[in-house]
Amino acid sequence: MGWVLIPVVLLTVALTASCLRKARHAPASIRLRDQLLVAPRLWRAIGLLEGAAVLGLLVGLFRPLLGAAAAAGTALLMLGAILAHVRVGLGGRRLLAPAALLTTAVAAGVGFVMS
Repeated sequence: MGWVLIPVVLLTVALTASCLRKARHAPASIRLRDQLLVAPRLWRAIGLLEGAAVLGLLVGLFRPLLGAAAAAGTALLMLGAILAHVRVGLGGRRLLAPAALLTTAVAAGVGFVMS
């Protein structure tokens, strides 16, 4: 369980911030949603998935199988984010955050499986 804590903390902080930005309709979040051509209803659903992932990752510290599932879901969510960026031509530095979170989610999933 030792080293799984670092990726879980990083993911929960990032996903909580993203979820809150979506819930509060932060201007930067709305701009990104519009750039990615994502419908408002889907954007809200993504925010709910991010919130669920946070809960799953935290519970996973006590129930590793649930944590592994939450990490896998987060990895899929970030893969979707990368594909959404590429679909509308947003590449380069714009892909760093979802790519880093994808990598972190994979590390967390491996950590949960190994614990």
